[in-house]
Amino acid sequence: MDTDVLVIGAGPAGAAAARRLAGVGLRVTLIDKRKFPREKVCGDALIPDALKALAQLSLKERVLAHARKIDTLRVYAPNGKYIGIKGELASIMRQTFDNLLRAAAEEAGARFLAPLWLQSPIVHKNRIAGAVFTTETGSTVRIGAGITLLATGAGAAPLRILGASTMQGPSAIAMRMYYQGSSDLVEELDHFAISYDASVRPGYGWLFPGPDGIFNLGVGLFYPTYRRPVNRNLHRLFSEFAKNFAPVRRLIARSQPITSLSGAPLRTSLKGSHLTRPGLLVIGEAAGTTYALSGEGIGKALESGLLASDAVLSGRAIEDEYARRMRETLRPRFDGYAAAQAWLSRPFLANLLVWRANSGRHVRETLEALLREDADPRALFSLLGLCNAVFR
Repeated sequence: MDTDVLVIGAGPAGAAAARRLAGVGLRVTLIDKRKFPREKVCGDALIPDALKALAQLSLKERVLAHARKIDTLRVYAPNGKYIGIKGELASIMRQTFDNLLRAAAEEAGARFLAPLWLQSPIVHKNRIAGAVFTTETGSTVRIGAGITLLATGAGAAPLRILGASTMQGPSAIAMRMYYQGSSDLVEELDHFAISYDASVRPGYGWLFPGPDGIFNLGVGLFYPTYRRPVNRNLHRLFSEFAKNFAPVRRLIARSQPITSLSGAPLRTSLKGSHLTRPGLLVIGEAAGTTYALSGEGIGKALESGLLASDAVLSGRAIEDEYARRMRETLRPRFDGYAAAQAWLSRPFLANLLVWRANSGRHVRETLEALLREDADPRALFSLLGLCNAVFR
């Protein structure tokens, strides 16, 4: 079969691109290796960049109808102090979220096929011109395409198959589980919480309330660029975080687990793959669109899908146009958050920033601007930013 655009991977990036491109009349085929709805390990948080992208897709209100709206993010320093940052936030289970986006892509006219497993590219005149897949029964499906978008997440195998991998391992690892909270916990824990507790350094832990009294808690660990030995046993890190972080201790003591621990790799900071090959655009977490600072990746995955769609529709050299848009739109912010993650791995600096955020306006206002994406992360996470944090 043939298609104008082949999108491999039906998560946020792939579904966003498929909806946008099918909506303007292109023939779009959206592929996934699993049937939907399907589980995805994630923190389930939607921050302003994700909500903005959903609005561009005319899906914001549809998604929020299934989500819990939140207006405060608490960031905890290693010493246990926290700063409350105001913003438009929401939480929705990824199984629900991804299925909504997949359905919206089909609604726009995309053809969805699953489960299909990627086997090899179709190459014509040194250009990727689609891909070969296998079905549950072992038969072969060949799909020719004018342009192929790879949106398969953090796994290295699809990148390697299509010749786009530059890093075999992930940038980080994360683990989460769900708890069913009581009504009093729902009222008490009415905010997102991210903790840079020393027990999970150089990573973070989170506690996010979701719809229907369900809480998502987990830990993430960034390890390749950290110079000292790191405990990579996530089960142990999760146990230490649950023991050390008071809000999680309260949650576990007064609620029931409804899932077991599940883990997943992450790719961050726009690293680990080529963004393009002739005939191919790499989008979403396959391109490293997860923030190094917080592990948030939904918003930038959606945005990369929209940027890829804009490049396809631009009428210019698609690969060059997509790389330019990613470089100019996203690269500076990812570089800034990578620097922020390195700074916050030092407990003294994390404690200092939270203290100054609570004792003066400059740090608090800058953090709220960062959450809205109205400021560059280096406004705080640089030598000049640190001086401003101390003296302003």
